Amino acid sequence: MFDKNLMLLDSVADVTTSVTGAAVDFRGEDPVEVHYRCVVPAVGDDTSCIIKIQESDTTDTDDFTDLVVCSCVITAPGDQYLRARSKKRYRRVVITPIGTEPNFGKIRVGVVAAGEYTNW
Repeated sequence: MFDKNLMLLDSVADVTTSVTGAAVDFRGEDPVEVHYRCVVPAVGDDTSCIIKIQESDTTDTDDFTDLVVCSCVITAPGDQYLRARSKKRYRRVVITPIGTEPNFGKIRVGVVAAGEYTNW
């Protein structure tokens, strides 16, 4: 379950082009590793996307640097989990589609409680 106060992206439209989420204020550095859940509901033929979480001490677009990048290129619908500990105050998500006509549905990215539920 997502922490509604720490949603980096909650799409209202299908993601078909590059998306950079708004800066979210985490109020300082992380005392422990944070778990980010990325829900990708669809992936078109011959397309994929890369999801990364960026960090910054300010909300200035040019100050953000990569904190963690999804270790695989996403080629199928489902959930991806990224984990990282930041020493900076602000975070945002950047999604980069790859392919000719990408459509990933309404992607959601946010902080979840530690751990991944795998008992399906």
